[in-house]
Amino acid sequence: MGRSTADFNAELHARPSIYFSGPALVEHVSLMPSRPAVRQLDGPISFGLHNTDRIKTRVEYHTEFVTVTRVTMLAEEANQWPVPTFAVCDIIEMLGLSSASIICQVSILVMGPAPDDLGNTLSKFGFADTVASLIGAGAGQICSDFEVRPNGWSHTLLFNKDLNAYRLGRMVRRIYEIETYRSMALLGLPLARNLAPRLAEFETSLGELAGRNQWTPADQHKRLLNEISELSAAVISASAETRNRFGATAAYAKIVEERIGELREAHVPGFQRFGVFVTRRFKPAVRTCEGASLRLEQLSHATMHLLNLLQTRIQVEIEFQNAVQIQAMAERAATQVKIQRAVEGFSIIAISYYLIGLIKGMFEASQHAGWNISPLLMLVSFPLVLTAVTIAVLRVKHALSTGD
Repeated sequence: MGRSTADFNAELHARPSIYFSGPALVEHVSLMPSRPAVRQLDGPISFGLHNTDRIKTRVEYHTEFVTVTRVTMLAEEANQWPVPTFAVCDIIEMLGLSSASIICQVSILVMGPAPDDLGNTLSKFGFADTVASLIGAGAGQICSDFEVRPNGWSHTLLFNKDLNAYRLGRMVRRIYEIETYRSMALLGLPLARNLAPRLAEFETSLGELAGRNQWTPADQHKRLLNEISELSAAVISASAETRNRFGATAAYAKIVEERIGELREAHVPGFQRFGVFVTRRFKPAVRTCEGASLRLEQLSHATMHLLNLLQTRIQVEIEFQNAVQIQAMAERAATQVKIQRAVEGFSIIAISYYLIGLIKGMFEASQHAGWNISPLLMLVSFPLVLTAVTIAVLRVKHALSTGD
């Protein structure tokens, strides 16, 4: 928040190329700091004691790395490769970094139009198996053997036929960006190779757990659930450790493809094209990283699916056990109702028996006292007592059931 429209518009003009014409030596160094660099403004800098109007140096800060590019104008075309004008240790000190890893060092020698005896020129500059392409619709020609020299630099020849200063600067930038982003993309390759054995272990464990899920009895579900949860946690951890690197590899690979397309290559008789050479050797590495990332994603989905299946199975069994228990409780309740009804019947009989006994005792006592009471009265009292007791018990039951 708080950024103005001018800030966003400035992104369209960020990182311009260094424009120049004539013979020149372009040196490009990419560094990955051990700690995030304090980002400053991209742009030209004063570097060392040899900066003149014929030397231009620029620093650019990227998300993960920092680049330093220097263009040194040459008075005449070189007959041998020029000596590097700066050392990596000086760059690290200049940027104020405690330490940094070297991503790539690219040295591009810009010369005039390509000679007819190209093979002799390449041999003179120490090129081995060389690739070459016409670029910019034939306005230039690029040659490289992609070999890293003992001093850490890789060499590229750029023969300029019809490129003006602006097109030449942009073309040079595309060339060293191809090397930079290609190197950055390949940082994910060692990670993918180291991850391959773990992925094989994860897949083996997943297959075993999936098989056990089919026949494991209910009393061992908890143990199986714990094992699947542990596998899922391990897969998620591996995915978290590699997601950023593999994502960066995919993004950098896309940039490499775009930069190769922007060269607008054409075939040079007798040579393999620059872009074809890079693509054929670069894409398999990128696909290795993509494959590892895809396997991790599929493993994550598969373990979560297996976990959900087992949890569903456990839930179904729990619901079945609950249904059995509810059925048993219902049966016990029905039995209790029957017993309660039987007890109620017995209660009516018992109470009636005691009341009739009491009436009988009173009847006999009255006769001994000389009172003449008809036996029919005794007989009539029996159904009356039974009816009264029944009504009383039913009313008490109704009162208890309604909570009154």
